[in-house]
Amino acid sequence: MKGMKVVRLDKFISKSLGISRKDSKQLILSKRVKVNGKIIQDPSLKVKDKIVEVDGSPIESPEENIYIMLNKPAGFVSSTSDKESTVLDLIDHPRVRELHPVGRLDKDATGLLILTNDGDFTHKVISPKYHVEKEYEVIVEGNPQNALKLLEGVKVGKHFFKALKIEVNGDAIHIVIDEGKYHQVKLMMEAVGLSVRSLKRIRIGGLKLDVEEGKWRELSEEEVRKVMGK
Repeated sequence: MKGMKVVRLDKFISKSLGISRKDSKQLILSKRVKVNGKIIQDPSLKVKDKIVEVDGSPIESPEENIYIMLNKPAGFVSSTSDKESTVLDLIDHPRVRELHPVGRLDKDATGLLILTNDGDFTHKVISPKYHVEKEYEVIVEGNPQNALKLLEGVKVGKHFFKALKIEVNGDAIHIVIDEGKYHQVKLMMEAVGLSVRSLKRIRIGGLKLDVEEGKWRELSEEEVRKVMGK
């Protein structure tokens, strides 16, 4: 995907100089930033095809953000620095080392994993306050109808987990949640007497998995917006 065509001034400076958004805002408010030759003190100013200077020196446009859909196979960890085989080993992209997984899938889990270098996007997808849905297909041992209890919610340790939607078809269960805590789906199934044989994530927000296992592709700008339900 191509990066955002229009970005806020503070974000442009943050990514270009490798500093925090807080520090970039301080530069702007301190009258140290010019846009097209004029001092600007509005961090939210939209920047597109403009010359941005900090302390009199032009700064380079930041690298475009990358968003990748991967159909993760079992046996790979959702990490960037593990000694085992990681999901990055599956992606042949020139900037792969910039990427990090948006949330995790267990080593034995499969399915939709998004990788990006956009930290703001990652925060919004995994933060419970944004309520981004995640849908899983789970094959279980035990009475699958027990999963319907998850619509009422279950207590697991200090956590209370509740499914937004449950569909049961034979021993296959489709479950929708809007969180993603460590081992959450497995823990929810175990809490109602079910053992997970396989777990596959098939949707995040409005984005559905559509590549073969082990394959990947870049997402379009429209698809990135669909993740957030826009």
